[in-house]
Amino acid sequence: MHIIEPAKSTLGDSSKVLVLEDDRTTSELLCLMLKQGGFIPLPCYTVAEANQILKGETRISGMLIDLYLPDGDGIEALRNGRRIYKDLPCFILTANETVESAVLAMKAGAENYLTKPFDPVSLLAALKVAVTVYQGLTAGPPEDPCSPQGVGRWKSPKMQQAVDGLKLAARTLCPVAITGPEGSGKSRFAQLIHKGSRIRHKGYTTVNLKRLKPSQVETELFGAPLNGLGDNYLHARGKLEECRGQTLHIENIDRLHSAAQAGLMNWLIEVAPMTTGKQGDCRLIVSSSSDILTAVKEGSFRKDLWYALAVYHVEVPSLAERLEDIPQLCDNMITRICITRKLRRPTLTRKALEALMDHNWPGNLSELYNNLEHAVSRTEDGLIGPEDFPAMNRKPLSGMDSALLHFGSSSIEEINKLTLEAALAACGGNRRRAAQRLKISLRTIYNMIERYELPRRSNKRKPSVQTPPES
Repeated sequence: MHIIEPAKSTLGDSSKVLVLEDDRTTSELLCLMLKQGGFIPLPCYTVAEANQILKGETRISGMLIDLYLPDGDGIEALRNGRRIYKDLPCFILTANETVESAVLAMKAGAENYLTKPFDPVSLLAALKVAVTVYQGLTAGPPEDPCSPQGVGRWKSPKMQQAVDGLKLAARTLCPVAITGPEGSGKSRFAQLIHKGSRIRHKGYTTVNLKRLKPSQVETELFGAPLNGLGDNYLHARGKLEECRGQTLHIENIDRLHSAAQAGLMNWLIEVAPMTTGKQGDCRLIVSSSSDILTAVKEGSFRKDLWYALAVYHVEVPSLAERLEDIPQLCDNMITRICITRKLRRPTLTRKALEALMDHNWPGNLSELYNNLEHAVSRTEDGLIGPEDFPAMNRKPLSGMDSALLHFGSSSIEEINKLTLEAALAACGGNRRRAAQRLKISLRTIYNMIERYELPRRSNKRKPSVQTPPES
């Protein structure tokens, strides 16, 4: 038994992974894969050796376990590992998959059950996610607005601006308002804010006002007396009361009717949640897909309530505004799909990626994920091409009808200007993509921008937040 010296780990000091595999060749390949991924592999070949390592090591962050071993069962080794290290991520590897063994492995707490030969890229990606979550270094698995390392760097200035705002909001327990189009990842942002806060170990509850009737909203949030109990009635506890010391995320806050708005404003004033950081406070996060700022201007949503809720305001961009992030998003999503469905990871061709970046994505991240899931499932040669996205509408300049002039209203120059503006808007400001859409050179795009005096995009943007009170 020996320990292979690792490359420099990017997963913290505790990145040791026990490899319990009796086949020497497979064990060496797994250890090499782990070293390349920044882990410290601890190879062993019997259950007895594995138990010895588990008892002797001060910290292990994961296990790769063969199901059938010379001196015992991999399931028993898994159970023993999770007895010593609570919630330890364990992956079962086997050449003979059966329903019974898969069920046993999952019941014993296996993170995943993989059949040999497995895809090392998918395995390594899943292991990195599981280990970083186990170590508490990230907020969760690689879901849509976040990279496998948690909150990462994005190429899109608007998305990075939103991420910067998220990080600031997570430092305090002040109310946060998240706005953005439907399907852009607002729920994930709310989860990341909670998991980055000092009450990350407390509960996280979501209330979607869109699913409630107006008559149910007040009862859900504030509670109501229970009928039929005579004079000694009890009061049902609303979510604001139930979530004391926790985080409450209210989705579609724009659907809050006037009476409930008044009630929430009174609650904010009387309880002063999370401005003092008291144990009984409730950390409030609200989100909206509609143009709530217009509702505030028009008076249908209380201005004082909006300012009380938006101590931090994080605006999540649509996918059309962050097309340059599509390659990274595709990588994250395809990994997630392959791990979930236990499929070999296919390769996204350049033409397929160009087709994805040429789409304006009215359904945002949800539409992208659904298209990728369909493409991954239908590919047979390990390559994803444009033909694997039959449901995707790829009109050359879709979404720009509203920018076009009516007949007889303008000159050629004005039409050219509007066409350029629409193309830039459809491409999220990406000039290279706009040039490809219009089938002109990038230099021509820059010349037209100069000629029509269009604003130049700046990458130096600061997150739009209000200065929070002391917490």
